[in-house]
Amino acid sequence: MASLNIIGERVKARREARNWTQDHLAAACQRLGWDISRVTLAKVETGMRRVGDGEVVVLAAALRCKASDLLDKVPLKLAMKTVRQGQATL
Repeated sequence: MASLNIIGERVKARREARNWTQDHLAAACQRLGWDISRVTLAKVETGMRRVGDGEVVVLAAALRCKASDLLDKVPLKLAMKTVRQGQATL
């Protein structure tokens, strides 16, 4: 199954670089006002859940980085593949 987002691996890498668990990151997001569970965060990291633009901003704030750090240098081909996931083939 292809990934439903393009930031999951980067979120995981940044979280692990901080030596944070998924619970820790979920709690940081919750303190910012986003009620996300560890299970949902795991789905983001593994590409099993789509991520909205507002959620990217909250994740970046929780990880103390810029949203662009999670999106920078993503190849257009990968972005388009992610955008098309779940759409009917014509």
